[in-house]
Amino acid sequence: MAAKIIIFRHGEGTHNTGEFYSSDPEHPNYRKAVLTELGKQQVLSSVKQVAADLEEKNILAVLSSPLPRALESAQIAMDYLSVPATLLESDRRLIEARAGERESTIYSDYQDEDFWFPEHPESFGGETNEQISSRVISCYRDLIDRYSYKSSDKSTEQGGVILAFSHGVPIYMLIEAVLGKGRGFKLATAGYISLPVKAI
Repeated sequence: MAAKIIIFRHGEGTHNTGEFYSSDPEHPNYRKAVLTELGKQQVLSSVKQVAADLEEKNILAVLSSPLPRALESAQIAMDYLSVPATLLESDRRLIEARAGERESTIYSDYQDEDFWFPEHPESFGGETNEQISSRVISCYRDLIDRYSYKSSDKSTEQGGVILAFSHGVPIYMLIEAVLGKGRGFKLATAGYISLPVKAI
């Protein structure tokens, strides 16, 4: 069965340096964000850090948000770890928090105390924390169900590993769901955390 899920935040993107919202490709105001050169280096550095721990484990799947910066991050990891392309899956439940009417606008246009968690996001068509939490928990539970018995003989004792690539707010909400309320924290770009496989 899967022993753990390692979830990465994407590397630095052009939306980070430009400080604009880029969350929903289906929104008419969507502005594409891709990894910067620094972002690519950040991802590679993080993957190298976890590579030694992955050597004796079977990678069962690689899941990614469909946004370009997450998919690029996943591809960098897969290339370095020699993971077959067939293991990559795009899952909208890992996508960035929807910004609604703020799509493509600049963070500083608003007076949020914390732009990761604006007050009353529903007032501008954005996603609430509860909505984000619900979808990432759904993804987490599905992963556990799907890969509970898919480890190879090589990894029977240690269990397999699932790699996932997402965004700051969804990862924060998943950490809280898995580790407990109040234990969430913000990953830096290309940061990662290993989450235990457990019922939630």
